[in-house]
Amino acid sequence: MTDEVLLEKIFGKSATLKILDVLMNHPSMDYSKKELAESAGVAESTVHRSWDRIQEMKAVKESRKYGKTQLYKLNQDSDIVEQLFKLDQKLRSEVDSSEPLKA
Repeated sequence: MTDEVLLEKIFGKSATLKILDVLMNHPSMDYSKKELAESAGVAESTVHRSWDRIQEMKAVKESRKYGKTQLYKLNQDSDIVEQLFKLDQKLRSEVDSSEPLKA
């Protein structure tokens, strides 16, 4: 599969999706908002604009502080995160057994 996020192929490009993808690919790592922006390839201001939505989904939880910087990690206890993992796995298995999706 290319670097393109599989869920993006289905749902289109969205900063929230890119941020969630970073967190889902590394569920035990914690990130500052700045690190999430860099890893997701979006502006830090975009992360701040998307943050309320991500928190409403209970997709992240505070992990620790590094100096004055709050770090976050994926909330693996979130129902939405659990369903996204299941959907991602299902899509991967279907894509692997058929032709790649057209962007």
